[in-house]
Amino acid sequence: MRATPVCVIVLLAVGIGGSARAQERQPWWQWSTIDGDWGGYRQALADRGLMFSGSSINDLQGNVTGGDHRDYAFADTSVFAVDADLGGLANLRGLYFHADFIGELGQNLSSKSIGNILQVGTAYAQRGYYLGQMYLTQKLFGDLIKIEAGRMTTSSDFASLPVFNDYVSFAQNPIPVSVTNDTIYFTSLPSVEWATVATIQPSEAIAFAAGVYNTNLPSGLPFGSRHGVDFSFSGSGGPMEVGQLTYKLNSESDAAGLPGIFYLGGFYSGAVYSPLTGGANQKGDYGFYLQAQQMMYREGGPGSDAGLTPWVAVTYNPQQKFNQLPVLASLGAVYQGLIHGRSDDTAAIAFYYGKISNELHAHTGEKVIEADYNWWATPWLTVTPDTQYVFNPSGGSSSKNALVLGTQVSILF
Repeated sequence: MRATPVCVIVLLAVGIGGSARAQERQPWWQWSTIDGDWGGYRQALADRGLMFSGSSINDLQGNVTGGDHRDYAFADTSVFAVDADLGGLANLRGLYFHADFIGELGQNLSSKSIGNILQVGTAYAQRGYYLGQMYLTQKLFGDLIKIEAGRMTTSSDFASLPVFNDYVSFAQNPIPVSVTNDTIYFTSLPSVEWATVATIQPSEAIAFAAGVYNTNLPSGLPFGSRHGVDFSFSGSGGPMEVGQLTYKLNSESDAAGLPGIFYLGGFYSGAVYSPLTGGANQKGDYGFYLQAQQMMYREGGPGSDAGLTPWVAVTYNPQQKFNQLPVLASLGAVYQGLIHGRSDDTAAIAFYYGKISNELHAHTGEKVIEADYNWWATPWLTVTPDTQYVFNPSGGSSSKNALVLGTQVSILF
């Protein structure tokens, strides 16, 4: 039977949920989620410490010229999450539980018709349905210390600037593609690993996070993870350690200065890696990243999100012997509220450059320019027309530049 996108199922459920909608206090287009408040039951559960959330991201993109050949592809990623405040539910103060479930459908346009490395669609992952993250969080001394332990994805805590969410390309959203491409245990959903992460935040401006992740290859590869239920602790070598220093400038809601976020991080993986061009396997890989976003112009007073925010991100994985993308450098800018009366919409532009390893002599580097506009049609529906131009796909001398046009539709529920 042909698979049905999860977002379609949600829309059908909303269509027959008349009794619940009748109890909503606002028109459906003003709800914060597509399925509303479930006739008041959703808020009642949240008040008791049980919260439900989800999203569906749908990419429809076409390669209109260049690449290997013209084609189009649809991809869908849907995530359902449950969060439980065990302080309210079980009198376990400061303890929280999180679990999410993922559905992946569709095709990858980059591999299907372009042949590029900096994947053009965020919504594509290996097709299937997965148990994703499942972990506990313990907060100590207020918000000073946070400890997370369980099945986790690295992108939830590391290397993911908020501004990355404004883009359709997988080059940076949710994390730089170079780190997960080169070190597969540096994961994003639906891939997870057993992990422990500790965050110390002595002030609102400064935080330091350190994480230790298992390096189990099936968990890092969704199609080998038995739909996310491969719970084995066996690793492909030693664990992966990640550290990140975060500095938030003018993060207080009443700060007169312009806000900024800065990340400095690095990792070491003790797993075994195969060389790109043959030879003996080698243990150990490491890398570094620097990411920053800083508002440069603001419309309105303190607390306003409207305005211009440039950003820059660089990752460096020095061991070119088995790192396909030793350098990924990106920069861009996001303007929120560019059109008068559309204060939540964002216009975004970015440039990505991925240097290909010197071990691959016939390849040099790949470049992509992206421009999009995130139109918030309702509080729960975002429509994002997107344009990407891929220079020198996969860095080959015979590669044809590709123009990609598409639209991303995001639904919150």
